[in-house]
Amino acid sequence: MIRRPTILIIALCLIALGATEALAKPKKGFLTGPYLTLEIGLAQIDYDTDQVTGQMIGNDIEPTFGFLFGWNIYDPFSVELQGRYATNPFADRRMHIANANVYGKWHFILDALTDFKTFRIIPFLKGGAGMRIGVLPGSANATNNTVIQLGYGPSFGGGISFLWHKYFYFGIDVQEDLFIYDEVRQNVSGVPNTLVYRGGFHPSLGAMVILGVHY
Repeated sequence: MIRRPTILIIALCLIALGATEALAKPKKGFLTGPYLTLEIGLAQIDYDTDQVTGQMIGNDIEPTFGFLFGWNIYDPFSVELQGRYATNPFADRRMHIANANVYGKWHFILDALTDFKTFRIIPFLKGGAGMRIGVLPGSANATNNTVIQLGYGPSFGGGISFLWHKYFYFGIDVQEDLFIYDEVRQNVSGVPNTLVYRGGFHPSLGAMVILGVHY
């Protein structure tokens, strides 16, 4: 006959074995492979003031949406290509803003955050470069209705991602684009080479929620 302490020890061993399985470390290569996400968030776009009229086009903060494609070459390291778009539908002078960024991303794979059977918590940092194309309204008395302004420069950021049941990938991503813009000049009221939009250094902060899949 098995004594109660023996039964208790066996039960505790079984519980410990189950807990060990539930908290098993992820196998090497668990994060390698491609991922695709939808991004929805906000971006700082506060350089779009018509210098002739003093009118600000749109808002300082605009909603954005876009897509992100990345590939984990190794568990900790991936490369990414990001595209985002913003517009202002509430102003009578609509603008269109498109961003394209390329990143290298480093994931911090920590035992305390990944020792779960179906859920992984993965903080990350990223750095790279980006470009912004702005299609902005021309000055009210200018010859062209729209003008194009380009910005480019380094970009960096970080956030936290979650991997659930191996494939469902989501998280929060914050980035800062350190863009330098060219200035825009037009023929305004017969005066050529009139400054309409200023150029120069204009950093842009963005914050996005990411939702997608990781293969």
